[in-house]
Amino acid sequence: MRRTARWLVKHAGFGACAAFLIACGSNTPTIPPELLAQSGCDSANYPAGPYGTEEGDTLANLCFKGFRDPSQSGHDESALQTIAFSDYYDPSSSKGIELLLIDTSAVWCSACRTEHQTLPAKNQQYAARGLRILGTLFQNAKRDPASLKDLATWVETFKTNFPMLLDADYQLGAYAPADTAPLNLVVNAHTMKIEKKLLGDQESILWPYIDDSLPQ
Repeated sequence: MRRTARWLVKHAGFGACAAFLIACGSNTPTIPPELLAQSGCDSANYPAGPYGTEEGDTLANLCFKGFRDPSQSGHDESALQTIAFSDYYDPSSSKGIELLLIDTSAVWCSACRTEHQTLPAKNQQYAARGLRILGTLFQNAKRDPASLKDLATWVETFKTNFPMLLDADYQLGAYAPADTAPLNLVVNAHTMKIEKKLLGDQESILWPYIDDSLPQ
């Protein structure tokens, strides 16, 4: 599936270095392979492609290493799990999921930090109505790939109560350049189509849209 993400970058109009900043330059730290999800994305029931990066497109099934429930687990390597977008595909409503909100963050991003201060409360507010939030962390304060320590510090700082994923190789760079963080993708869990794509601090648009889109 990592090849799928890179194909999307090529066809979304971003240069390889613009979308995958962590891969550019000889001084970039090496990402430990145990922090990358090498498998676990395959799902026979996931919607078929073609996949895209814009509103109306079907979301490619990517997978990551992360903490599925940061509030209940330790924050070391033993607590990491492979989490895929297909985990939230709910065509028959058997999982009770209506919308999936995918959010990107970086430690250097002040707008990301501001946004994450509100997300635990939003998760509690909207979970019963069918919203699931997936947070991702892709870079540290120096704009190097985020590490497990960065991820652990992030969830402890914000008391994260929803899955938080490590995107050290910035797979979601296929959807937006790093400098536009945070990226928010609102995905219909019944079809895995992107219903709303917002770049930067647009909470005043994001949450009214989610509120209107969920069952009352």
